[in-house]
Amino acid sequence: MRVSTPYQFETFSNSIRTAQEAYFRVQRQISTGKKFESASEDPLSTRLSINARTLKSRFEQFDKNLRGANDYLGFSENALADVTDVVNQANQLAIQGASSAIDVGAAQSLADQVGKLQERLVRLANTQGGQGQYIFAGQKNGTAPYSASGGVLTYSGDGNPIRAEIRSGEYMDINLAGIDTDFVDMYAKLEQLKTNLSNQDVVAISTQSLADIKGIRDKVTNLRAEVGSRLQTVQSLKDENTRRIDDFTKDISDYEDVDLSDAIVRYQQTQSAYQAAMQVASQGMNLSLMDFLR
Repeated sequence: MRVSTPYQFETFSNSIRTAQEAYFRVQRQISTGKKFESASEDPLSTRLSINARTLKSRFEQFDKNLRGANDYLGFSENALADVTDVVNQANQLAIQGASSAIDVGAAQSLADQVGKLQERLVRLANTQGGQGQYIFAGQKNGTAPYSASGGVLTYSGDGNPIRAEIRSGEYMDINLAGIDTDFVDMYAKLEQLKTNLSNQDVVAISTQSLADIKGIRDKVTNLRAEVGSRLQTVQSLKDENTRRIDDFTKDISDYEDVDLSDAIVRYQQTQSAYQAAMQVASQGMNLSLMDFLR
């Protein structure tokens, strides 16, 4: 059977084209580091990669929420730690004031120091976070929520929760419920201690003020424990998120990225195949008419 020259040319051309496409494809993979440039080249890997990217983006948003929660709770913990220091100092002043040996001047000095602690307490109650928000103001956190006048602490925030989505459909309250009344109560009890010291009322200091301060200390300790528990939960979730995000990143790389060592081997193979196809075509196209008549 005779083979026509057009058929022979088309056969050689197809062989060269196929080898060339494979060769150039590997070249692009090596230069871009990607297995494919369009979804049509590998629909399955494209779909899997899109799914992995969607999930990774979702967990990255959770991670962002957790970082915000961690910062918010961290500011709360720092403020409450300082409140603990205020309470401890107030306790020391009350113990000194419970002594009947102090004179009027010393008693007034102790009362003045309690006044300074009240001022510090107000500043701590108006603690601001990293974004300038007032940590203990609820959702109405654009302005300072606490102000003191006439020995009374007033709250102008709200009791609404600040929530962070930490999992799909799962939320955590990152502010402390009832903290507004806690600060108001602390301030009022320090005000009573200040009055008792000014009046040198040793009995009231011993039976009332010291008990009040113990109650404040217990309350602050409980609040710090609550914040600490939430911080531990946030850190645990952050660690888990990091693992999940790393897993999705690896999956995406597996779907999209080229194994360079494998690509280099395939590059050498396709280069050889391309050169061989051209060589075969060159030799074939040099056949004479007599070669086809044999």
